[in-house]
Amino acid sequence: MSLSLFGSLIINISLLVLIATILTKVPFVKSVISEEHRSQFADRLSLGIIFGLFCIFSTCTGVHVDGAIQNTRVLGVLAGGLLGGPTVGITAAIIGAIHRFLYDTQSITSVSCTISTLFEGVLASGIWIFCKKKNLKLNALALFTITAFAEACQMLIILAIARPFAEALTMVKIIAAPMILTNSCGMLLFFSVFREVFTKQDLLAADQIRLALIIADQSLPYIQKTTITTEGFQKISENIQRISSCTGVIFLAPDKKTALNDTNLQVPEELLAHMGESDNYCFVNTKRGLNVDKIGKHMAIGAPLTRGNEIWSYLVLFFPRHVESVELEVTFVEGLAKFFSTNYELSQIEHQKKLREQAEFRALQSQINPHFLFNSLNTITYFCREKPDKARELLLALSIYFRHTLNSSNAYMIALEQELEHVKAYLMLEEARFEDRLHVEISMPEQLEIEVPTLILQPIVENAVKHGAMKRESGVVQVKGVWESEDIIRIAVSDNGPGIPREVLQGFYDASTTGKFGMLNVDARLRSIYGDQFALHVDTDENGTTIIMRIPKQRILETQE
Repeated sequence: MSLSLFGSLIINISLLVLIATILTKVPFVKSVISEEHRSQFADRLSLGIIFGLFCIFSTCTGVHVDGAIQNTRVLGVLAGGLLGGPTVGITAAIIGAIHRFLYDTQSITSVSCTISTLFEGVLASGIWIFCKKKNLKLNALALFTITAFAEACQMLIILAIARPFAEALTMVKIIAAPMILTNSCGMLLFFSVFREVFTKQDLLAADQIRLALIIADQSLPYIQKTTITTEGFQKISENIQRISSCTGVIFLAPDKKTALNDTNLQVPEELLAHMGESDNYCFVNTKRGLNVDKIGKHMAIGAPLTRGNEIWSYLVLFFPRHVESVELEVTFVEGLAKFFSTNYELSQIEHQKKLREQAEFRALQSQINPHFLFNSLNTITYFCREKPDKARELLLALSIYFRHTLNSSNAYMIALEQELEHVKAYLMLEEARFEDRLHVEISMPEQLEIEVPTLILQPIVENAVKHGAMKRESGVVQVKGVWESEDIIRIAVSDNGPGIPREVLQGFYDASTTGKFGMLNVDARLRSIYGDQFALHVDTDENGTTIIMRIPKQRILETQE
């Protein structure tokens, strides 16, 4: 008798697996199972009815044993709840329970089996909720244990409710082992059929990610622009159309609506670019977030392209109405939209950074003390009478100094020779002004094939003169450069002044210090371009100050456009 019970259960499970395999080929079933968070309540309810039919089938094909029906109903209830969530599980349980009660109302187990079926639906739904919250996946051992536990509870419910107890106990002894063992093993096979939907979904998702990355890589040159041109939008549209499975692409201007139909192809003014069959239809309101519209034989999926809270464009992709998975296509469009948004925003940040640097350059230029110009002109006037040749040299130095300063905002990096030319012009003017009070020494390697940021050395030298050497009766400023290696030059600017005051030095090392230029500006620019390891090094005491900068040939953190 026991072997025949096992055999009947195995046959039932085989039939259920066959039916389940056929169902997984139905797009509706695949969509609801794999995209439960996007599916509508009506869709989940429909799936619950399908699993309820599994329960009815299991009851009808079960084997009658002494007032009980040995069946595989637990597979439909548990699988529905574990796969589709509470709506599916509870719906299947209610259908299965009502049918079981009405199927054989005279049976001593009709009430107990009805209650146990409802319990199984609640159990599966609770486990589904717990797994979602903890982001857990059920393995084979867990499925076997859950099914065995549910069947064991059913046997206990039968013993607790069914009467007479002696008959219930005899019946449980006959059906318990076959139902617990066979249904637990059958659950693994039954559940694995539906799990293939998730496996295929993952493979399709991986392929979508691959396509998105290819599109992103080829579209990057057009996205990372201060302003994306119409040609740029068109090139991006061509890349998306060529690589993805979409039938059409359009880019809409922000805060616009557009409607396209089959009979009248007119590209509206707010359409930035279009490609493919985007003229078939579309109704998109860009003031909403991501949306999916289905009209006729096509489907449009749109997502905003943002910069912070501002929408700068709207991407719409067209697909055939019946795609493999709406979820995958939505994720694909969302991914592209986020990539385009992020990279465009980064390009804007980079542009603003360069504008800020130019503003800092202009701030450095504005620091040119009018007294320096007046003093230089007075000095030159003096030499015009006494030493006209010297006056011509100083006029040339003044011309070099101001030409370099005024043109500095147009150049991001310049040759070190040019920067030194600017420094020498400045020092020549100061030496002429202070005469014997200022002594300058410049020592640099013969080979200076390296570019440096504009105005990176002159502010340090100016500080050494104004705040260092000229605080003494006889001031000395030294500028010395040596190659630390083939790729790094070390430049030291020294003076014999009284040193940098402690509070000024603390402000220099305090990262929150803002609103100052000169040495602080130079340090920030060196860190930004080359990294923190190339920050200024300051050595100061009452006998003088030495500021050291190390500049590599290769920029580390930034690249020049």
